[in-house]
Amino acid sequence: MKEFCLLEESEYTAFQKESPLRGFLNSPEAIHLKQKNGWETEYAGVKENGKLIAATPLTYIPLMKVFRFCHAQSGFLCDYHDEETLSFFTQQLKKHLAKKKTVYMLINPNIDYIERDADGNAVEGGYDNSYVKEALEKNGFEHQGFLRDYSAFTMISWIYTMSLENRKEAEILKEMDQQTRWSVNRTQKQGIQVRELKPEEIDIFIRMEEHTAARRGFEMREHDFYKKQLEAYGDHAKVLLAYLDLNEFRRTLDAEMEQLNKDMDEVNAKLAEMPNSKKFVKKQRVIQEAIDLNLKKREEADETEKAHGSLIEMAASFFIIYDNEIVYLYSAAYDEFKKYNAPYAIQLAIIRYGLEHHIPRYNFYGISGNFSKDADDYGVYEFKKGFGGKAEQLIGEFVLPVNKAVYKMYKSIKK
Repeated sequence: MKEFCLLEESEYTAFQKESPLRGFLNSPEAIHLKQKNGWETEYAGVKENGKLIAATPLTYIPLMKVFRFCHAQSGFLCDYHDEETLSFFTQQLKKHLAKKKTVYMLINPNIDYIERDADGNAVEGGYDNSYVKEALEKNGFEHQGFLRDYSAFTMISWIYTMSLENRKEAEILKEMDQQTRWSVNRTQKQGIQVRELKPEEIDIFIRMEEHTAARRGFEMREHDFYKKQLEAYGDHAKVLLAYLDLNEFRRTLDAEMEQLNKDMDEVNAKLAEMPNSKKFVKKQRVIQEAIDLNLKKREEADETEKAHGSLIEMAASFFIIYDNEIVYLYSAAYDEFKKYNAPYAIQLAIIRYGLEHHIPRYNFYGISGNFSKDADDYGVYEFKKGFGGKAEQLIGEFVLPVNKAVYKMYKSIKK
């Protein structure tokens, strides 16, 4: 026998952790964030013979003063093949929402629509989850369409992902786009380091984000936006900083030069014995080129220090991490240090983290779904694509009208 019920957070948390549809947006931490932002929250579910078989978070904000809007963030955690449970859950939710004067509910299931490749093309013979859309529409949900524009969505609808499961770093590097791999390797040669910011250092990221917003011409979020996310997600949040420590870089150059001088001494000794050896003449030339490059890097380091100091913060990125996924949420960088490719050092660091902690998936997160080179976000998509992986189109957003008369009026006013 099925029973609709409101859940304790502990019940929901235990169920969510075992669900194949779990994601950072339906985590208890995400709901805590909604609470921090003034949303009313609760959890609802369906039990069968005392066992929880479906659940969802419900978050509410006022609508037209006397009504409410409800968002079931990342949709229902349930088996969408089970039409009986889905129908029961939907009907019981409508009754519950009606008592709370809810006009409509929005859900955005954490489910791919159809399998796509890196260029956004449908994969022939790939998976097809269109049955989810059909099942929801059968129960009165209105699909909001498949669009390819950030501004058209309430939530992100297209993402870019890469599998880390059972993979090695060397394999991932090999499968990267040539330019991406070159940029990753260059950060290591230039001495770019990466460290995690402490919570009290979040202002470093915020200052960088302000610079990025001004450079790209978009509106900067309030500082509290990032601080609240850091507080709500706690240990699941990680902010990585890419920086150049010129004193440490010089020590690396010193060690390199010491080895180069030893190598040159050995080659010169061989040439003294065999002055016409093409092999050692070539080695001498290669070592001398490396010595010249070392000296050039030292000279550039001195010039950079005069202008910016010995410790230079270059780029930062904000990640959410769970056992099943790393999500790349926000990034920022100082444009004047663009030649150092610092964001690539952060990407390598987080990929290594995922591999070391056996996290199976890296979610680069939002893309618009417009794969044209003329698209406003093409540079963002190209950056993410360079690491390998594929585009994913989520099943989309669905509206369930609860008070149909008021919802019709609200839509008319909204237009």
